[in-house]
Amino acid sequence: MKSLNRVGVALLVVILLLLGVSSGRSQGVRPALALGVASGDVTAHSAVIWSRGAEIAHSSLTVEYATDEQFGDAQRAEPVLLSERSDYAGKIFLKNLKPGTRYHYRVRQVSGTEQSAPVAGTFVTAPEAHQSATVALAWSADLGGQGQCRRPEYFIFNALADAQPDLFLFLGDTAYNDERCPSPPNLPGSDFLANTLEEYRAKQKYQFADKPYQKARAASSLYVIWDDHEVINDFSGTTVEPQRLAIGRQVLLEYFPIAPNPQDPHRLYRSFRWGKHAEVFILDTRQYRSDNKLPDGPEKTMLGREQLAWLKENLQRSDATWKFIVSTVTLSIPTACPARCDGWANAEGPTGFERELLEITKFILDNKIRNVVWLSGDMHLADAIQYDPDRDRVVDFYEFVAGPLSALTYFVAPLDSTLNPTRIFGTADRWNFGQIGISSAGRLTLEYRDVTGEVFFRREFGP
Repeated sequence: MKSLNRVGVALLVVILLLLGVSSGRSQGVRPALALGVASGDVTAHSAVIWSRGAEIAHSSLTVEYATDEQFGDAQRAEPVLLSERSDYAGKIFLKNLKPGTRYHYRVRQVSGTEQSAPVAGTFVTAPEAHQSATVALAWSADLGGQGQCRRPEYFIFNALADAQPDLFLFLGDTAYNDERCPSPPNLPGSDFLANTLEEYRAKQKYQFADKPYQKARAASSLYVIWDDHEVINDFSGTTVEPQRLAIGRQVLLEYFPIAPNPQDPHRLYRSFRWGKHAEVFILDTRQYRSDNKLPDGPEKTMLGREQLAWLKENLQRSDATWKFIVSTVTLSIPTACPARCDGWANAEGPTGFERELLEITKFILDNKIRNVVWLSGDMHLADAIQYDPDRDRVVDFYEFVAGPLSALTYFVAPLDSTLNPTRIFGTADRWNFGQIGISSAGRLTLEYRDVTGEVFFRREFGP
């Protein structure tokens, strides 16, 4: 009997130890939202709110939102349970919102009777498709590349927050998982190459801990798409190691307020209407692309068959004044050519994705789709280009390139001549983001701003 009791006691001790191990992250940890908040994929009637709590089992995120900054008309969303499985990050979906309206929100982490201090943010819902509303859209890419990380902060996000865009398009390279951020001169926390799920998460946590970045995410809504360094340099989704692709995609979806596609949880391409004058088509130029090294030909694709058909159909159907096509890689700036061209151009070489780009171009011209603007990043420079592919001396579409937010700058390279481009402006001498303003009459103003917020290029375009 005594031996049985000893066995029982031993089993109880083991069980208690196991429980202690499984909940070890929760012991002595107080609720906190150290990485800030974000809103994203905002439409006229919905929004996604994101945050990450402290590592406390059985805790949850709560969100209050209101059209009044004092929260006089506050509503509460359904809480979301946080867990180790999603790295204690969570998304709350707000529905039945009013179009063209500024909302204020505050997020808390709740654990039992304890709750964190609230972290506040704001966003503007999109106007209805028929409304002739103004639009302020910003975009950029490339954060923390080539060792240009937090020194001690990403100051450019102060300028972005102060610019107060309605929406910010983050065109990839949100973290450089395949590069080190040596410390010094950078703040410690990212001096490693990411290979595991935890390491990929740690790279984003390092970025998200930056205070100016938190300020910008709280001040405007995000629309995020990956480029290559969320997985590995110059990756093609059809040839990269499947496990690495899956990890990169999982962390992207965990750490950004991206609304999941109900039919395909892996799908990242999507579109958003922003009043009468703007529709944004966000392309995924990585997940479905062929091997970069293959010769250009009928089977080579940047977008994949389904995404290409989706783009054509939605471009043709759109009645927005301006159609913005978001492509993380550029149209006419050769990169890594001729052996393995990473962008659309092939620079007169054997590889590239020009056949598919020419197919899209022909579709735009044949269907008389006007006021098309491509927005891109990746090349670490500010570049404004106009295109006349049919050479009739009439501009058929534009491409505006922005970035880097913080990385080594590139150089103003000669353009591939295939689409008959003309460079309006180009410089690679500073970190930057682009901003587009559209008036209620539909007139577009392009600006490029540097790390201080100074406008160093401005041009107006009529529809």
